[in-house]
Amino acid sequence: MLMRGAGQWVLPGFLFGVLGILIVLPFLTLIYTSFITAAPFSGNTYTWTLQNYYAIWTPQMGEAIVNTMIVAIGGTAMAMTIGGLLAWLAARSDIPGKWLVHLAGLMPLFLSLIVAALAWSLLGSGRSGYLNILLASLGLPFRIDMQSVVGIAFIHGLYYVPFPFLYIYSALTLIHPDLEEAAGIHGANLIRTLRYITLPSIRPAVLGSALLLLVLMAEEFPVPQILGGPKGIETLSIHIFNLMREVPPATNQASAVCMVLTAIVAVLVVMQRRLLAGRDYRTVTGKGLQSRTLPLGKWRWPAFGFVLLYVFVAMGLPLLALLQGAFRATLYIPDFASMFDPAQFSTRFMREILTDPVVYKSLLNSLMAAGATAVLGGLFYFVLAYVVHRTDLPGRKWLEFLANVPLALPALVMGLGILWIWANIPLPIYGTLAVLVIAYMGRFTPQGFRAISASIVQIHDDLEHAALVAGATRFKAVRRIVWPLMQSGVAAAVIVIFVLGMRELTASLFLYTTDTRVLSIVIYEQYENGGWSAVASLSLVYTFILIALTIAGRRWMRANI
Repeated sequence: MLMRGAGQWVLPGFLFGVLGILIVLPFLTLIYTSFITAAPFSGNTYTWTLQNYYAIWTPQMGEAIVNTMIVAIGGTAMAMTIGGLLAWLAARSDIPGKWLVHLAGLMPLFLSLIVAALAWSLLGSGRSGYLNILLASLGLPFRIDMQSVVGIAFIHGLYYVPFPFLYIYSALTLIHPDLEEAAGIHGANLIRTLRYITLPSIRPAVLGSALLLLVLMAEEFPVPQILGGPKGIETLSIHIFNLMREVPPATNQASAVCMVLTAIVAVLVVMQRRLLAGRDYRTVTGKGLQSRTLPLGKWRWPAFGFVLLYVFVAMGLPLLALLQGAFRATLYIPDFASMFDPAQFSTRFMREILTDPVVYKSLLNSLMAAGATAVLGGLFYFVLAYVVHRTDLPGRKWLEFLANVPLALPALVMGLGILWIWANIPLPIYGTLAVLVIAYMGRFTPQGFRAISASIVQIHDDLEHAALVAGATRFKAVRRIVWPLMQSGVAAAVIVIFVLGMRELTASLFLYTTDTRVLSIVIYEQYENGGWSAVASLSLVYTFILIALTIAGRRWMRANI
């Protein structure tokens, strides 16, 4: 125990206070706003009412709920299929080029969702889409329409693959190979082995990743806005955003819709916990475990072809589309041959982007906001994880619960709640990068807390107890024993939080000002203004910055930890 008596509440009290500011206050503010008749903290007279909840049930709201369900379920089915196949090929098969399979499973992390949506708008929007121009030149009668509910679900399914890939790959590497070998000895073919042995053994990973995808896709904003906005297609997140853009903003109804979306997401989170609770799926024993590969036979090269196809569709096509859009004098393309006409190529828009002070300012803001979130968040998540998993201080279970609450709070909901608080508190926070850091730290608390918790629980507490018995203080034991062993885990969490901060758009939409625009906001503003060539150029730069920062972070880890 760190302290006894009243002193034992000092550290938990501090952590509760920080989590309250980051997570609880924004949520309570939205609940409050949804039950009153005036904007929160405006000083206007208001009454308590349920009218906001009655008013939101319009045909548009019903359509938004249906669209949200279609997008989430369709995208989840696609992402689970692709991610599961890639995970199995990487973990259990003798496919050639396994390094490429691993890379394919993680590659979509390098392409932010707003950039992916913009690239696929260039590829499949009406007759001017690059793929539709190709289909027309080949004389094929059908066209691709990415600006549809199906198109939105397709993009979700394509770019959320890393989540099921990581979940399922980790589970597959822990299956005891004797189980599958025994099935083969008893005459089971590959399909029967997968159905009766492999899939039941990895059910927690499958259910966990599927429900996580449903949560993420239900609250997703950039893809539905970019692809569905031009045709008036609304999901719940877009419906909230449009209510806030009305004149005057429908703040109370938007808050009520936020509560509906939060309730849907919360039900999915509870379902995930209930489905996985109280079941024993362990197949790893105290004996050594060495994963064995299953021969694909004649399917080895078709499987490798599937991996190449996924890489080309998920990364190759979008990057080619961005290159085409960024280095053309005009986006008008009469036919497929003109796409490769040297006379139509120009570096004008790329030069304008690379010399634009707004871009440099927004890049600096992104680096500062994401960097501050990663450093401050990394320290906070470490202390939080240590208190929860390594002490017997009071309130540990509630701290763990609050750390996971943002999983049930869509980013748009958190951004709106933080707006109401910090725009009305007489502190110089709103209008600065500090409010973005607060939003990012709150939004990414589950990711940071879980990543560091995964590292800390792997360190046996006997090491720390031995230091305490030898006379070391708790702080010294942490500094000399726990921290050195956890450096790689904490560093990995910090890099993940930094990349997530660089990619963040949704929560920032309600919080930025002219002086605090981040790179993702500038891209979105260019899209809203119709500057597609500038959008393509900036998206291309943005993507390569993310890739470069990720590679630099991994190299730094290898060199210093």
